[in-house]
Amino acid sequence: RSMGSKIWIWKNIPGIPGRCNDIVYTRPKLQSTHDLLIFFGGDVQDIQKNMEKHSDSKKYAKWNLENTATILSEQFPGSHVFVVRPSRMTITKHAVFSCFDNFVSGDTYGTPTFCPMYNALRHLKDLITCCLEHVKTLKIGQDTDIYNIEATNLSLMGFSKGCAVLNQFLYEFHHYDNDSNNDPNINNFIKLIKDIWWLDGGHNGPKNTWITNEDILRSFAKLRINTHIHVTPYQMQDKHRPWIQMEEKSFNDILQRMGVSVQQTLHFSDKARSLSSHFNVLTDIRSNVQ
Repeated sequence: RSMGSKIWIWKNIPGIPGRCNDIVYTRPKLQSTHDLLIFFGGDVQDIQKNMEKHSDSKKYAKWNLENTATILSEQFPGSHVFVVRPSRMTITKHAVFSCFDNFVSGDTYGTPTFCPMYNALRHLKDLITCCLEHVKTLKIGQDTDIYNIEATNLSLMGFSKGCAVLNQFLYEFHHYDNDSNNDPNINNFIKLIKDIWWLDGGHNGPKNTWITNEDILRSFAKLRINTHIHVTPYQMQDKHRPWIQMEEKSFNDILQRMGVSVQQTLHFSDKARSLSSHFNVLTDIRSNVQ
């Protein structure tokens, strides 16, 4: 990888009251861009020094959040990349679980329970607004417009467990779609979201790895957000969780039927199911983009 990408780690960036997240940031390789990529990672993924300390995580240390920011920056050179670190990591002897408590309700291991309103979108909006203040202090280029959230285009991306955050956003899009006391601030924020990327979603719960509720998806379809689905055999051929593949197919089919722009890619279909090909989807996102 090119060594030119400097990484910033910002601790305790505040969003809505009572919620903070650490953010790993890397600046765009191209000048004066208004594109922001916001990434939510999977279990195990943490900042490098934390991963080195745990016997299991150590094996996957190259997928630390700093490297992930760099990998994403290489594939999206025109984007400011913001990697959101989970606010809680549950550490057991054998594994580390990512818990995005500030975005979705979950159990000890971060297995999500979705609800109509968790203020996840509101937290995201305030978090990004605060991040842009930090970007401002770095004095990147002369384009000051980028520091106003209203001038940006947002891409949201979840990988593995991080897709649970995206699913909570779907519930909230539906809530705002049906809310008569609509908040213009949040509706304007939602309009900034141009693309959402689901990368090999998975969590330990028995359902809702992919959202298949038609009412929720109908609200999403109205937003005309470009939808990108990237999967690998790791989740698609999980014999212990056969519903993952079934739900993903429904999610894709329903959105296609509703006229959403959906691009679905199966990666590494010629390889055996492995955790390494699951992680490698992060490096292969742009492989089918002409």
